[in-house]
Parts: sequence; C-alpha cells; structure tokens
Amino acid sequence: MKTLILGMGNPILSDDGVGLHVAQALDGIFADTDVRTCALIGLDLLDIVTGYDRVFVIDAIQNRRYPPGTVVKLAAAEEAIHLFSSHGMHFFEILQLGKDVGIAVPEVVGIYGVAIVTECLFGESLSPQMACLQDGIVRQIAEHVSRKML
Repeated sequence: MKTLILGMGNPILSDDGVGLHVAQALDGIFADTDVRTCALIGLDLLDIVTGYDRVFVIDAIQNRRYPPGTVVKLAAAEEAIHLFSSHGMHFFEILQLGKDVGIAVPEVVGIYGVAIVTECLFGESLSPQMACLQDGIVRQIAEHVSRKML
C-alpha cells in the first residue's frame, strides 16, 4: 500500500509552516512512505496525491482553546488553515473533483492540526517556542501514523 505524508503550510510565515517542518522531520521514518509538502491548495494538489493509496495530512490550526504545539486529530469537516480556502475550492473538494473525473485519489487516513499562535510572523523557520516543541509534535504524529499503518 503506497502511503503519503503531506505537510501543508506557508514556508515564509514562521509557525504557519509547522506542517512543512513536521512532515520533513518524518521523512525516512516509515518504509514505503513518501513525504511531500505543499504551500497552496489548487488543482496541482491532484498531481501530488495521485498514485497513493492513503495520505496523512499535517497542517497548522489557529484555535485559542489549544496551547501552541498541541496536536489535534481533525475530522474532515474541521478546519486546518490550508485545507480550507475562502477563495475557492478546498482540499476535500479537490479530491472529490479528482474522483469525479476518474483519478484514483488516496484515502485521507489522518489529518493532524498543530496549534499555533494567531499572529503571523515572517520567517522561514519556526518561532523559538514552536521549535522547542517540534520534536514532541513529530513524536506524537509518528506514533499515531505507526498505529494506522498496521
């Protein structure tokens, strides 16, 4: 079974790119699993996910109920920052469009939202606070993905 771990985020907005950083840290941990990152939601997403049987998605969430660094397992209807767009189609609509035109799209096995602070800071690296939490975030997601891979 071909598996993809997809990190979503903006690479120049510091903690908003946490999905990118975490996905890259997971690269090489799981056999027969590819890791890709994506900064935008658009039809090119179909090119990224086509050919995979299942996908795990990691993205930032802005929700003051959770302290920064909290990993939240999201349902398909819940909002992660990059999975939903007020400017057009969102992640699940694009996958459905792919299905509608006969493209074999993967099953979304897990969506992991990582809580960030609401302020967007410019920078290509995580904030010092999020950088300190990254190893724990990676560990939590890796444990959950391991259980789902069985």
